[in-house]
Amino acid sequence: MDKIRYVGPAVLLSAGICLSLACRPRAMPLSPSSGELVEQFLHEARVTAVDKELQSGRMNAWLVTLDDGKTTRKAFFKSVRRPRPTLMPASYTYELAAFALNKLLGLELVPITVERQIDGRSGSLQLFLEGVETEKSRLLKNLQPPDLQAYQDQLDEITLLENLTCTPRQDLGDILIQTNTWRVWRVDFSEAFMPATELQPERLIRRASRRFVNALRNLDEALARRRLARYLNTSEMEALFKRRQLILDEIDRLIKEKGEAAVLFSP
Repeated sequence: MDKIRYVGPAVLLSAGICLSLACRPRAMPLSPSSGELVEQFLHEARVTAVDKELQSGRMNAWLVTLDDGKTTRKAFFKSVRRPRPTLMPASYTYELAAFALNKLLGLELVPITVERQIDGRSGSLQLFLEGVETEKSRLLKNLQPPDLQAYQDQLDEITLLENLTCTPRQDLGDILIQTNTWRVWRVDFSEAFMPATELQPERLIRRASRRFVNALRNLDEALARRRLARYLNTSEMEALFKRRQLILDEIDRLIKEKGEAAVLFSP
């Protein structure tokens, strides 16, 4: 499983690559929540350096430096494309599908990711998040969020996303926390969207945000199919919408059993 690893405040590469503090960019702030501006930056900013020596794991990610004349940032580039039904599937297209689905649902759980060509290869380019810890390293260091309930709420949203995208989680290195705000992100979807038509028993759904549940209920399926058709095959697509309904059914069951206040939280 390819991962982004963070050592101390440095980022953990989403490809089983451990970056040192020296790899961190000197950059002007560029918030991942800047949406379209950040996507435009990733699409258009000039590539000033490509570090291919960091290649490791199944996705062979590169660390790319980008500059638009005002801002310098780094991003991770994956070009491996082995979609299903190939043996041991792993593909940058699943990274793109995860971000596209994240946008369709109006969530901000996946770092901004675009499709781009680097050194003649097509692949996914994902914004490098600065000042982060993994959930694994947070637990090892016993770092405590200032608002434990708000932090758990974010983890519960990640659990829903993992079930929706059928993304395996082998350890807690795929959950990243920006420790200045305690905002949580999920990375590494290179093996996601398995055509499974059941929820993950190891990722039990206990609670859910109202925004996530409402987004699932109101999702424009026709639009979603058009947006995701570039990245998912028929069986992956059908399984995704089956899991969507299973999640909603499970939320309804939990509300009936425990009451809405015990299951749903804001936002």
